[in-house]
Amino acid sequence: MPEYRYLAINTEGREIRGSTSASSMEALLSGLERDNLELIEVDTKSRGVSGDMVQDVTGREKVSRRELADLFFQLSVLLQSGVTLLKALDLVGDDIPNRRFKGIVRNLSAQVQSGNTLADSMAQFPLSFPLVSISLMRVAERSGTTPTICAELRKYLEWLDKLYGDIRAALLMPSILIMAVIAFMFVIFTFVMPKFIAILEEIKLPLPWLTKQVIAFTHLFQYYWLQMIVGTVVVVVIYKLLMKYYPPFGIWMDRTKLKLPLFGEVNMMICISRFGRNLATMYRSGILLLESLKICRDLVGNRAIALAVDQMHDGVATGRKINEMMREANIFPSLIIQMVTTGENTGQLAESLDNMVNYYDDQLPRKVKAIFGVLEPAIIVGLILMVGTVALSVFLPIAQMMSTMK
Repeated sequence: MPEYRYLAINTEGREIRGSTSASSMEALLSGLERDNLELIEVDTKSRGVSGDMVQDVTGREKVSRRELADLFFQLSVLLQSGVTLLKALDLVGDDIPNRRFKGIVRNLSAQVQSGNTLADSMAQFPLSFPLVSISLMRVAERSGTTPTICAELRKYLEWLDKLYGDIRAALLMPSILIMAVIAFMFVIFTFVMPKFIAILEEIKLPLPWLTKQVIAFTHLFQYYWLQMIVGTVVVVVIYKLLMKYYPPFGIWMDRTKLKLPLFGEVNMMICISRFGRNLATMYRSGILLLESLKICRDLVGNRAIALAVDQMHDGVATGRKINEMMREANIFPSLIIQMVTTGENTGQLAESLDNMVNYYDDQLPRKVKAIFGVLEPAIIVGLILMVGTVALSVFLPIAQMMSTMK
């Protein structure tokens, strides 16, 4: 909140100098009027950014899902208790420990006080507030259901945070093992094998085939490491450019990801779960089905499924049902299509989507644990085979040399 230095006069005509914090110039004037002071001059210590935004923020800040969930939870409780939105934002902002997030909430309060809607204020921080939260807030402010929508957003963000938390937890051990394999390869082929190769070159023995292959691999690390790094960077950059600027490649790649062994099914579960949760949240909150589908298209995280959602939108706009368009897309599991069909036929689409998401919430952690339960032993076995191969490539020339000496 900006700090203002002001010069004012009281009812007796005496000059009063002072400084105070206020969310906006209007708030400053209101405070001075309550004290029977008339403003003459004012100077602010804060540095503005853009529009109605105030100090300490740029509009490009990022906050965690956990912090957003806590914000919407506190807002829902305060608003349901009868506290005004402006007061609720001030109260929540005062208790936020994160300095950047505190600045964002105070900016929201200042903009709401100056006449902006909360949704428009949130839209000035696109990296902090996801699109779904801004869309839902617009509906909430039109329908007068802001406390309910805040509670809904809290549930949604907590679900999303838990989903990605489970995935990160499952990836932890395999990631450590993979890093251990990479570190082992670096040490062996950069420091150990070159010394052994130098000894073999001095002895000038005919080398077994396995030893020759390991030596060739060592030379690859020794003499072509720069080309390997540059090649990897070039491939990654080209891949990212194609994914971003050539839609057919992005759609094909994302469709391929859904068909990968082991990981394809997990990827499908995550995308379908996000689609179902977003659509159910928005549809239940009063956003029209067409608008909900349009927003969901950008939230599923997979271009192939986003294309199918786009086709759903066009089909629904012509009067067709969602389940018909899902069947034609030939990408959604039959169980999901049946759940959506039941929801549309009974007029309980949001409830059916919630059931679908609950099903995946139960199945996804089990599936991830099962996959990595297989992957971890496979990585360990691969590491053992690598160590064994290197050890054997070292032992065979020694054994050959000993047999020659006999």
